[in-house]
Amino acid sequence: MSNASEVVAPPPPILGRLKYPPVSWLSLLCLDAPIVALAWQWIFARTFGADLGLALRALLFLTAWLIYLGDRFADTIRLPAGMPISLRHRFCREHMIGWWVAIVITFVVDVALALGTLDLQMLLLGGTLAVICALYLLVNHSLGGKWRPLPVKEKAIGILFAAGTTLGVIAELPGLTMAFGVAVLLFAILCTYNCLSIAAWERELDAAQGKATFMTSWPVATRALQIIGYALTLGAIGFGIFWHFAWPLWICIAVSALLLVRLNLSDHLPRDNRTALADLVLLTPLAALLFSLR
Repeated sequence: MSNASEVVAPPPPILGRLKYPPVSWLSLLCLDAPIVALAWQWIFARTFGADLGLALRALLFLTAWLIYLGDRFADTIRLPAGMPISLRHRFCREHMIGWWVAIVITFVVDVALALGTLDLQMLLLGGTLAVICALYLLVNHSLGGKWRPLPVKEKAIGILFAAGTTLGVIAELPGLTMAFGVAVLLFAILCTYNCLSIAAWERELDAAQGKATFMTSWPVATRALQIIGYALTLGAIGFGIFWHFAWPLWICIAVSALLLVRLNLSDHLPRDNRTALADLVLLTPLAALLFSLR
């Protein structure tokens, strides 16, 4: 036995354990995209007078979460050990069993809720969009992320995300207006801008993993990201002057675009933190929600 007066050395640290920054937790759990979708669904519905029930909101959240959980899982299992990896994929690799359980439970609950609450029209619309999303995931992962010679991944994600977010709103509107169409278009551009920004920040990581994105194929396009953000901001403000009844929506698009421009200028931020913040800056509708509750 050792002498009681001896100083006991602390146990060595556990190798491989990694502390994740607080700002990244929504991204690590794939909860950022579903929350962003809910926030924008709310402001679209409020702006254009659609009355959405709890079931439609819950279905959007569950469906978005299921898609992002499945995409992250498929991405992670394709990455060989020892290859450079992002924090979000490392987190998924560390919790593969829990991840798979979450996918199965979310799928079952999502399907049961859809069959129990949606009418035939919404089932057909939602089912069609779900099939398109599934085809995208199939193509993306069958190609191993190598979108050659046509790297359209970021544009596809932006369009599908905007379509899924506004689908429930469209079903509850008596008719579609020009203002609504323009707003959805700008939102799709904002989502695509978000994806392109992340692709630019992760260009070296994607190249090391053998993936082909828009930014790995045309890295010079990085210089245009600020211009896209400013143009999107000015466009939203301009349409706000023309369709002033939708000012909160236009302001949310403009502010989110400006925040993405700011992130594109923040080269000092760690890559994974910047990627996590890219989705958080799309939560501007939450500010409008807080003001509406006053």
